[in-house]
Amino acid sequence: MDSRSGNTEKVARLDVQLHPSLKQDDLPIQIFMWLETSNYLNRLEANQFDIFTQKFHKSVSKTFDHFKGRIVRQENNTYLVLFTSVTNAVLCALKIQANYKYITPKVFPGDRKLKIGISAAKAEKKSNKSMPEVITRVSRMCAVVEGELIITSAIKRAYEQENKNALIDQELIRTLKQWEERFLDQLMEYIEKSWNTPNFSVSKMSAEMGWSKSQLYRKLIKLTGKSPNTFIREYRLQRALGLLHKGFGNVSKIASESGFRSPSYFSKCFLDKFGILPSKYAKQHI
Repeated sequence: MDSRSGNTEKVARLDVQLHPSLKQDDLPIQIFMWLETSNYLNRLEANQFDIFTQKFHKSVSKTFDHFKGRIVRQENNTYLVLFTSVTNAVLCALKIQANYKYITPKVFPGDRKLKIGISAAKAEKKSNKSMPEVITRVSRMCAVVEGELIITSAIKRAYEQENKNALIDQELIRTLKQWEERFLDQLMEYIEKSWNTPNFSVSKMSAEMGWSKSQLYRKLIKLTGKSPNTFIREYRLQRALGLLHKGFGNVSKIASESGFRSPSYFSKCFLDKFGILPSKYAKQHI
């Protein structure tokens, strides 16, 4: 299919910091794909290319090349990829999604989960932002939103404008509604500043975000598939895991820093989530 880049001017304008290897004239519109596989625990532990990682990297790199995508950043099994065509980005994601089951080992299927997010922005020559807004959003889409392949509403409109006889298959691709995009930004801005506050409560969260408890519950379930209590607990556990991996302190200190009132409750939640006690995980990474 031929892409018509002029249609992508309808994509919302955001400031973007260009990769050093790219020129301003090359990318009037940037389409970003964030792709990650495996769960958070295994991504942290993946310090070397195992057989799966090698096979996966070879497969996705070939697919990126075919659809003219450039890898901007790669860390273990996480990729940030740049496209100039919305059509290429969407078709690339669908191809990776279709191929994924053939390169995923049959053992430990729960450890291998594919997540792809696609968003877009107008390129700027210079930006003072160390983490451009569009990249922040697309990484949040993978981290938080329920679904395997997620795109913004602007990407959907641009794709259907470029391909007049094609519609986005909602069974394969989740399209965020505009209110969901706004809610995602609002949610993560609040969570990132309040996640380790010991006196956190759903009532306080809903009040500060400007929603009733029932509204917050419905919106979170719709976006993430998780209740407010489950969402904040799992977010804290992910952050705690990162602190443990970096050797930030002992289990009691990290439990406190992560907003857990009790080290024993923290250990129980950590074990339930990751299948390993935090004390054992810490010993493995000293």
